[in-house]
Amino acid sequence: MKIVPFTADKERHLKFGMNTIIQIEKATGKPVAELLDTVSFEAIRTILFYGLKWEDKKLTEETTGNLFDDAVEHYGDMEELMKPITEALVASFGNKAVPSKK
Repeated sequence: MKIVPFTADKERHLKFGMNTIIQIEKATGKPVAELLDTVSFEAIRTILFYGLKWEDKKLTEETTGNLFDDAVEHYGDMEELMKPITEALVASFGNKAVPSKK
């Protein structure tokens, strides 16, 4: 697993282990690979929720929606916002759990 920085209200860190991937697939009813092809706002919020929850156990889906808003403002557009999410998801199938270099 790789831990990837993600900026919303502050710098946070995305990490997706196998259990997290399974939770995302159960919550969305779709394979993660399929989610990355046709991403909805609900799917992004769900992915963020599970990817950030390891670091913030009090995180809820509602507060994750607020973080999503903050991230949109920080990254400027959806393409930039999706880069760290995609990086963390792709890295979940290998690599050590260390922060990525900016």
